[in-house]
Amino acid sequence: MNRRRAPHPLLRPFVREVWSCAAEPAGEAQARIERLLPSGLMHLVLRLDDAPVRLLRSPDDPLGEPLAPAVLGGARTAPYLKRLHARSASVGATLLPGAAQWLLGLDADAIAGRHVPLEALLGAEAQRLRERLLEAPDTDARLARFEAWLLARRPPAPGQAGALTRLLRQSPSVGAAVRASGLGRRRFERAFLQATGLSPKAWQRVRRFQRAVGALAATDAPAPAELAAALGYSDQSHLIREFRAMAGLTPGRFRALAPEEPNHLPLEPFRRG
Repeated sequence: MNRRRAPHPLLRPFVREVWSCAAEPAGEAQARIERLLPSGLMHLVLRLDDAPVRLLRSPDDPLGEPLAPAVLGGARTAPYLKRLHARSASVGATLLPGAAQWLLGLDADAIAGRHVPLEALLGAEAQRLRERLLEAPDTDARLARFEAWLLARRPPAPGQAGALTRLLRQSPSVGAAVRASGLGRRRFERAFLQATGLSPKAWQRVRRFQRAVGALAATDAPAPAELAAALGYSDQSHLIREFRAMAGLTPGRFRALAPEEPNHLPLEPFRRG
């Protein structure tokens, strides 16, 4: 059983969603490689069993790098590969700009493009949290305990991070957002990088790419040329170049894959030897 929902209202300035999923049923697990697409956001994940997960440099990487059971994943502009042997029982949250500063007193650019073990950031508290989640009887109880932990960290009132990203979403250019903010360009860009882990231009690129992903995942997806015009790409070729850079494949190939989760693209099942 899996749960995915909006968080408690007090968390919403910093958390887009929280989720909890059960382990893959025995007999259904299949070793596989997934390509994870950039979203421009951070994620916090705690795996609650010993199913191994490794980050790969390429699909042919025979070893990869083991992923810690509890990690904070930074924002990025390129996809990464993950090899898993079964879906783990896990709990997590998708984090909005400013969340790393609130949760950990950490600027987001310190972890951009990386997965950092939660234990390295929280010490023994990370293990205590994982143990409390392991004691919960089901996915709903785990999610409730995880959300209670987030709330106990006393989320502050919405601050500068949310205001800066709203300005950038609403403005026709970075320059216009800077002028509307009342900050100097250098100060705006530095504050934005600290809140999101990405520069304003990189963040705009990734968020536009995510709008393309959402449109292409829909059953009534527009033609590529129409989509390119609607999202402000200079032409269809520009859309395809950006999609290749951030997804590792063309929009057409993405449509053909029809992934169940748009940001988790399946590769061929992993086979030993």
